[in-house]
Amino acid sequence: MIITVPRILRRSQIAFMFIDGGDNTDPIPTSSSVTMLAESTGSVTVELKQIPNQPIKFMADSTQESRTEDAIIAWTWKTFIEQNGTNPYILLRMPMTKAAVRGMDATEQLLKEEGFPVPNNFVIAGLSKRGWTTWTTAAVNNQRVSAAIPIVLDILNLQKNMKHHYRSLAGWTFAFYNYYVLNITRYLDNPYFQKMASIVDPYSYFDRYAQVKLFQLQGANDEFFLPDSEDYFWDDLQVKTGGSYLRRIPNTGHNIQGYQGSLQSFYLSIADKQILPSFKWTRSINETHGQILAIIDFSSGQPKPINATVYQARTVNGTKRDFRQAKIDPTSGQIIQNPIVWLNMPVTIEAQTNTSITYSYTAPMPPSSYWDGIFIQVTFVGPENTTLDLTTETLILPNTFPADPCTGEGCFGTMV
Repeated sequence: MIITVPRILRRSQIAFMFIDGGDNTDPIPTSSSVTMLAESTGSVTVELKQIPNQPIKFMADSTQESRTEDAIIAWTWKTFIEQNGTNPYILLRMPMTKAAVRGMDATEQLLKEEGFPVPNNFVIAGLSKRGWTTWTTAAVNNQRVSAAIPIVLDILNLQKNMKHHYRSLAGWTFAFYNYYVLNITRYLDNPYFQKMASIVDPYSYFDRYAQVKLFQLQGANDEFFLPDSEDYFWDDLQVKTGGSYLRRIPNTGHNIQGYQGSLQSFYLSIADKQILPSFKWTRSINETHGQILAIIDFSSGQPKPINATVYQARTVNGTKRDFRQAKIDPTSGQIIQNPIVWLNMPVTIEAQTNTSITYSYTAPMPPSSYWDGIFIQVTFVGPENTTLDLTTETLILPNTFPADPCTGEGCFGTMV
């Protein structure tokens, strides 16, 4: 764990913790990826590394494979399900979450011992598996976590989203390999899969986010997760939290790029207790076209937008509702590029008053055997000359799928 205290501590009441990866072979760190954030914001930052502790071998694993990342998680899922859900502590999400909580404890203890002000609350963030841990840490420690920024992790409402994934791709992304080889996709209707989801799925804890500001960052070309995963949880999240925020970044995948500016802007707004934008939207679709309306309300001092645009992309064919940046070549079995490009398109100002503005974008149905994805991005000025980009959910049209819903063993599928 690396704690950075800036020379000029302008924001002592809050700290930023980035939950990171790494393994036992890494050298002792001499710098932190969030040190610059500490210097630019005048606040303490923490980089909590090696979440989870890895590599690891399980005594019950006959292969004695040295497992890391998803290979560990998948093994703990398999073990929980095949032991009929008798041992929740085998699930890797538990120690990952506990480590993040203990990271905040250790930060407070060290700052106190060294004579620095102890922050009242934390903003936490993490990518991928650490993004999942960001969700669960905010759920179990919601009085200390004032805001959470889960990055490239939006497969909430787990079973429904996984079944949606299968229908969209007519199979399973190659990125799910570690889960696929352990038969996890066969277990989606198993009652112990459902019991596992009730423990590890952030969807189970939405009532704990009422006082937590959430800013979800996603890559529009993510190889793991689909651009419309929010369809299965976003409305419920809004009801429970009173409003959360989303940014989907075009032309970047699970190795997401270009999010740091919006992350800093959001963090500063939380730190300084500044009003965040009021940004809502509706999506509609019929036989001939789809439409998104984005409504920004600034009647009570909320930030006004300074720019709005649309991003639109088209699949390469009609065999998969597939916007990933990479896929398996069905001929060679190798992972190849998937040439999906999100293009910038102008929006229409549908309505404008002294207190609100509504942007709209209407897209005709794509040619037969293709799918189009669209979302609106709106930009706001944030504290200290930062900018905050927010997006709507993605609308995919037509609302059809290349595969029928799966059940039971029929969900095993193939890798694509």
